[in-house]
Amino acid sequence: MVGRDVLVAHESNGLVVDRDAADIMKFYCQQRLLLGQWQGVDCEVWDLSPDCKAMSDYSTIDLRSLLRTVSDEEFSLASRAVQLLEWQRNHQYCGSCGERTTEAANDHALQCLPCNISLYPRISPCVIVIVVNGERCLLGRQASWPEGRFSALAGFLEAGESAEQALHREVFEEVGVHIDNIRYVGSQAWPFPGQLMLGFMADATTSDIQVDGLEIAEARWYHYSELPELLPSIQSLSGRLIAHFVKQVSAT
Repeated sequence: MVGRDVLVAHESNGLVVDRDAADIMKFYCQQRLLLGQWQGVDCEVWDLSPDCKAMSDYSTIDLRSLLRTVSDEEFSLASRAVQLLEWQRNHQYCGSCGERTTEAANDHALQCLPCNISLYPRISPCVIVIVVNGERCLLGRQASWPEGRFSALAGFLEAGESAEQALHREVFEEVGVHIDNIRYVGSQAWPFPGQLMLGFMADATTSDIQVDGLEIAEARWYHYSELPELLPSIQSLSGRLIAHFVKQVSAT
């Protein structure tokens, strides 16, 4: 890893290199961290200095671009790597007493010995949903997105909320629509910066749209056969939810 970018070998176009091939990288390695096992072999992530970009047989790629070029398993590995490295960089000292933390011997945790506490990587749960009304689905455009780009509605869970409660709240806050019949579809680790996306389908019980004008600038009902051109990629959970909706509705 070089910051949040991933080093890719030109010859194999792969993220994982063996120890012999990685030998030259040791001169650029600032930190290494055990990730676990990859295909039955112990796997580490190395935090490399920017000087490593001078190596002729390798290049760097950002995480969002990587999403479109590798398998789900490889993207999951890269997501884990970048999040664990950032967690260690950002938690070198205890937030309670200010003492330096140390790595736990038998767990992916940082410990503050004076406070006797363990610090684990932060993961922020986030719900994302396709709201369905017959053969139509409700898609929204965030205020920061370009015109014409739409996706599923999403939001972070708040303290004390269940995923279902967060869905009801987020959909109503963002577009003023009430929902029911919530169905879980799947999940995805999303390292931007560190979410766990929980994907759902839900039925609308009201259809009038009132966007909040803050997070959501525009929202519309779209027939499954007339979706907007600028949609999230199928590699993302939002893209998969939209494809799941189209498949279900078109088959009926």
